[in-house]
Amino acid sequence: MKKLFIILMLASLGVNTNAQTKPSSETTAKPQVAKTVEELPDYAELQKKLDLKDVVTMADEEPEYPGGKKLYLYKVSENMPIIDIKNKEQFSTTIYVIVEKDGYVRKYAAISKNKKHAAAGEEAVKKVFERWKPAKVGGKPVRYIFYIPIGLRKW
Repeated sequence: MKKLFIILMLASLGVNTNAQTKPSSETTAKPQVAKTVEELPDYAELQKKLDLKDVVTMADEEPEYPGGKKLYLYKVSENMPIIDIKNKEQFSTTIYVIVEKDGYVRKYAAISKNKKHAAAGEEAVKKVFERWKPAKVGGKPVRYIFYIPIGLRKW
């Protein structure tokens, strides 16, 4: 069986948990930050899958994962099951994660044209269950959404 490689397509490895748009094909382009939930990619689908009431994409203090954002991304990618795909097939999945006011992730959704890859993304997030330091606006905890774009291709 040929090996599959999961590629985290993050604009910067110091991943900003602010909701970001998907990376463009230009290597010099910088990610844009969604200022509102409505500006998120896949917003229409997210409305069907997640409760977006009182969710923010920007905060005075961003949520903090124990060990840092890089560790969270590593754990998600490490827990993501590898699915079998055809030669030279490639696609992307976007995993949306809501850090609740109490710091726990209970709501998440993965959106992709490939349903198996989306399910694998959701499974990976579910396995990384640790309490975050919640995001704050005006010193008060808020519900905060961010997303992780992930690509998969067979080499």
